[in-house]
Amino acid sequence: MPKTTNVSNIAQNLLVINAITKGFFDTDLKTFAGFGKVTQYDNSWEMTATELFSLLFGGTGGMSTQYRADGGLPVILKKNLRDNGGMMIAQLIGIPIAFKYGRKLLGKSLIRPANKLLKPAGVRL
Repeated sequence: MPKTTNVSNIAQNLLVINAITKGFFDTDLKTFAGFGKVTQYDNSWEMTATELFSLLFGGTGGMSTQYRADGGLPVILKKNLRDNGGMMIAQLIGIPIAFKYGRKLLGKSLIRPANKLLKPAGVRL
């Protein structure tokens, strides 16, 4: 049987990962991964993957010497979880539930006919 790509599972997983990056690093997934701009202003509580790799390999991670001396990454993570943790948990619970019931509600009328059309391309909704 040929391998298929389930688009709705990919979308669900991306939304969950986005919620996690917002909760821990105060940025969306696109910016965290380096494909977007840092939000409105240079947010000192926002961390990107590039900054984390910099810290991992002995760099500054974009932090000043004083900022690192005041606690650095653990302080950033604690503050971001305090500010964004509630919403992150709500999204981690709500997104899978919404997709589960959305698939049930849209299954017969939209998803099944679309899957029949997309089957030759190896894509599923």
